[in-house]
Order: sequence, then C-alpha cells, then structure tokens
Amino acid sequence: MELQRKRRIIVLDQITFEEKRVFTTSKLALFIYSSFIFISLLLLFFIFISITSLKTFIPGYPNPLENQALLDKQIFIDKQLEAIIHQQEDDERYIKNLKELLKGTIPTNELDSFNKESAQPQKGKNDVVSESEKSLREKVQNREKYEIDVFQGGALSSDVLPELLLYPPIKGEITNKLNVSNGHFGIDIIAPKNEAVMAILKGTIINNSWSPDHGHVIHIQHKKNLISVYKHNSETLKSTGESVDAGEPIAIVGNSGTLSEGPHLHFELWHNGFPIDPEKFINFK
Repeated sequence: MELQRKRRIIVLDQITFEEKRVFTTSKLALFIYSSFIFISLLLLFFIFISITSLKTFIPGYPNPLENQALLDKQIFIDKQLEAIIHQQEDDERYIKNLKELLKGTIPTNELDSFNKESAQPQKGKNDVVSESEKSLREKVQNREKYEIDVFQGGALSSDVLPELLLYPPIKGEITNKLNVSNGHFGIDIIAPKNEAVMAILKGTIINNSWSPDHGHVIHIQHKKNLISVYKHNSETLKSTGESVDAGEPIAIVGNSGTLSEGPHLHFELWHNGFPIDPEKFINFK
C-alpha cells in the first residue's frame, strides 16, 4: 500500500553535502507519530487547565466566588425556612391550647409526657442546692398547699384565700393599670433593663413567640386554668413545652415591640378567658 511504502529521509550538510542522518519511514508511521504527539500535547493542556485557575476564563464555567455566594444564600434560606416551620408549629400548638382553655378545659397533648419527665429529679455532679434555693423551695412548697378558688364566670376569689400570694414577676412601680374597656388587659411595671423576669407560679410554657407590637412574649399555663403573660422582654430564657417553678427566671426585661416606650414589663393574668387584675394577688413593691 502507498501509506506503508518505505521512504528514506536524508539529512545533508548544507556546505559539504555530507550525509549526517538517515531515516527510513512511511506515511503511516509519520501519521501515527504525529497523532500521538498531538494527543499527548492536548492531554497535557487539559490537565494544566484543570489544575490551575485558568479554567475560570472558559466561557460558561462557574465562578467559585459566585458558587460560594449561592451556597451561603441557600443555607440562609434553609435556616429561615426551618425557623418559620418551628414558629408555625408553636403557633398551632398555642392556638390549640388557647381554644381548649377558653372552653374551660386543661390542654392535654404531648407536653404532658414532657412535664412528667421533667418533674422527676435529675441527679448530677452539679446538683448542689444553695441556702437561698432551699428557702425558695420551702416557700413554693408552702404556697402550693393552697388551691385557687374561682367564681362562676372566671374571676378569681381574693377573699376565699387571702393568704395566697403569687411570686412577683419583677419588683417595680406600676405605671399603667388594668383597663379592660380601653383594651389594656394587664399592668405595666417599670424595671431596670436586663433585670430577670420570674414565673409567678409553677407551670408550663405554652407559648414563646415574638410579634412586632409586643416583642418577645411568654405565656405560662398554671393550675386551675390560670395563664400568666409576660411581654416586651429583651430575650426569653425558656422554650415552649418547658416546665418552670415559681420564682424561676424565664425572660429578661427589655423594650422590644412598637408598643413599648421604655424598659418595662407588661404583665397579664387570665382565667378561663377573662383578664384578672394582678394587683389583687401579687405585691409588686
């Protein structure tokens, strides 16, 4: 065949015409050698491009900085979506519990098992009780010996158990009293910023949320269908479903929400869907 026909290539000296090199080859061999060299160079070129930053100059190749920005944005969106889902679950649980409370029944849900578990004493190496805690526990135990009597219609009786004193959420001056006709269902208490807000009685956190008007808000369900509400906190210390004792810190006094004009606590007491005057049961001085 013509491609396999041998040919001699002679290299001569330009002046003396002396033979310097003699090569015997064919067109097929030259084609194979040339193809091998071309493929090798092409492979080396692609390897060099792939391991260096030159690949970013290829049209259509994604920019690493843009990829990282998209990844960060996706992570942020996922976190926001997760927070929205948790908030929706808390809102649905709160609405369900509120409906049952307005009917005069105590909510029974998955929080009951949580409360039973949390009621069991947990022993650990840090389980050291101070004298102040012992004194507080004795006061709480003594207070829990009494029950809260109610009148038909939801109003608590202040004369049946005059010795009943709920734990004050904070100590301070009351600047705005209960006024149901004006839509003010609680009292406003001035307190230093960052002071701890305490639970008035043993109970369960049924709502821990934030709203533009009231800021950080906590609702606690107590026995006898009594609910306490704490608004305008700078932050909350408990989560929905947690059990708390009387006098246990649950939030920090703040100025959150558009309806707040300074560091204070807006505190409400509700029973069977009716607002109650906290000053009849709590000493805030």
